Amino acid sequence: MKVELELPPDVGAVLMERARAAGLSLDQFAARTLSALAGGEHSAREASPEERLRALDDFLAGLESDSTLPEEAFHRENWYPDRW
Repeated sequence: MKVELELPPDVGAVLMERARAAGLSLDQFAARTLSALAGGEHSAREASPEERLRALDDFLAGLESDSTLPEEAFHRENWYPDRW
């Protein structure tokens, strides 16, 4: 099915940026997004548990965490200082 849309320039710019970030053409990005909205093949509801876990692992791998908690953070008396 072919669909033609007239979008405001600011909306079009946002969609183009998102499509570029996903490495897709605007047509591909729109088709994927509309398919997901309709519950199509790219819908998160249809992803297998393994695909969901892989997506979560990919997301978490992209996060940077160089902070560590001091040893005192693991002592119960420091969790609730007003109770001791």
